[in-house]
Amino acid sequence: MTKPVDRTDVFKSALSAATRALAGQDELSVEYSVDGGRVQDGQITLTSPPKDLTPAAAARARGQADALALRVAHHDARAHARLMPQREDARKLFEAAERARVESIGAAAMDGVAENLDAVLTQRCERAGYGRTTDKSRAPMDDALEFVLREVLTGRKLPAAAESVASFWRAELNEKAAEPLAKARANMEDQAAFSRLMRDLLRDLGLGDETSSLSKDD
Repeated sequence: MTKPVDRTDVFKSALSAATRALAGQDELSVEYSVDGGRVQDGQITLTSPPKDLTPAAAARARGQADALALRVAHHDARAHARLMPQREDARKLFEAAERARVESIGAAAMDGVAENLDAVLTQRCERAGYGRTTDKSRAPMDDALEFVLREVLTGRKLPAAAESVASFWRAELNEKAAEPLAKARANMEDQAAFSRLMRDLLRDLGLGDETSSLSKDD
């Protein structure tokens, strides 16, 4: 008797292949775990999908995989560290900006990836309670910057829960850091240039500090 096909295994196999393709590494190791959602030592570990795989759950699983694959493909950790600010508040913003850059490269190029990333972003915002945020003090600036940058870099409307946070900070960001934001999209695929822009943005927000620097040739 033929063994019944396990739909979850079929999904995982297809998701692993798609993750390798988006990362641009055919031999990339893709594993699954209950506490997945990370890239470490050349391996992507994804959260094991549920047995009852609804369309919404599948979109979130693809979104997590796409985000990690894009980080493998487009993020240079050493270059990132060389421009990392010293101040803790500035570091959070710098990390948020890089996350927006990396994910927006994929979202701007492929509608399916954009929809997957929106699905996992919506889940993240709902878990943080952002849909119920009515006070700016409960809208973290680093998340707001990430969301505003996603909007700028992709030209896509934000999911409602993310918009509720971005709306508290958008005017201030546009007022104080208009020039870096205006140049961000043109530099999205150049990590070093984008990082320098984000350092300028931090300075414009009054969060600049002494950081290590890159020459334009690095």
